[in-house]
Amino acid sequence: MLVLLMFLAGPLGCDRVVDRVVRAAADRAAGGARTDLLDNGSLNVFLCGTGSPLADPGSASACTLVLAGGKAYVVDVGLGSQEVAQIARMPRASLGGIFLTHFHSDHIGELGEWAMQSWVAGRQEPLDIYGPEGVTRVVNGFKQAYSLDDVYRIDHHGLEYLPRNATDWIPHPVPYENGVGQVILEENGLTVTAFAVDHEPVSPAVGYRFDYRGRSVVISGDTDKSPNLVQNAEGADVLIHEVLLKEILLQISQIQADEGRDRMSKLAADVVDYHTSPAEAVEIAQQAGVGMLIFNHLVPPVPGMLRNFLFMRGLEPGDVEVVLGEDGMLIELPGGSSEIVLESP
Repeated sequence: MLVLLMFLAGPLGCDRVVDRVVRAAADRAAGGARTDLLDNGSLNVFLCGTGSPLADPGSASACTLVLAGGKAYVVDVGLGSQEVAQIARMPRASLGGIFLTHFHSDHIGELGEWAMQSWVAGRQEPLDIYGPEGVTRVVNGFKQAYSLDDVYRIDHHGLEYLPRNATDWIPHPVPYENGVGQVILEENGLTVTAFAVDHEPVSPAVGYRFDYRGRSVVISGDTDKSPNLVQNAEGADVLIHEVLLKEILLQISQIQADEGRDRMSKLAADVVDYHTSPAEAVEIAQQAGVGMLIFNHLVPPVPGMLRNFLFMRGLEPGDVEVVLGEDGMLIELPGGSSEIVLESP
């Protein structure tokens, strides 16, 4: 459309069209981030990545943003997720912490970008990063990789605009005993609880529960069907749970084997035993008594209308509302009520 307008406008009109486009872009930037989501009396949740390690043009890898009590908190930081949040004008300058469920690459791939871009957006304080045992090693590795860029940006823009203390990333190993949920953060009315899940041989791996003004959301991370997750999700308003189409992956594995591609066959079959099927996720939600179940970390990538059919077919959700997660989806849980407001991208 822009090219057509410039063609119709001619050489002189092109300058005017470009000027209008540039001004519109500047106005959008000046409009700033969605800070209204930080403290509007609700527990707000934004899906910034519902995909998997497998390439999917419509989905970034695992990422969920929780906004409450004046700050934003991100659970997992998969590839492409920072861009999804940036385009949606999420308030990255107010990032109060990053919570990692485990250290597969599709859950930590943009740790450096979330830290860097939140600083550039205006974050003024050091960044707290929570995760299971091993988080210190992961954080220090990313921090070292980004340390030169920190220097370049400070030298270029100055400490007045990019404070050095905000380049500090502070790892917090998540404690838990025998899988019992542990409160790891209490801040401005928000309580965050970490609990063990079953993603063997990836161990430890955790999920997180966020409680705020009588509302709650639970994020499973990657896991097989986990009784401990059921216990820690009990009574939650929303459960955001990973799902994998096990029968499809086994089909893919068999096709690969039939074609003599033994390596690919094994890799496809192996992932089935440490993830959860849609039907199993529904059972978990029913046992926990949650209000809404949102599928994320969708494996494998499925195009268009077929996605809804394959992930939803044969389910018997009963009283649980089941939603297929999408990048850009916003969930609002107003404090002191049972209402769930869902805004599709």
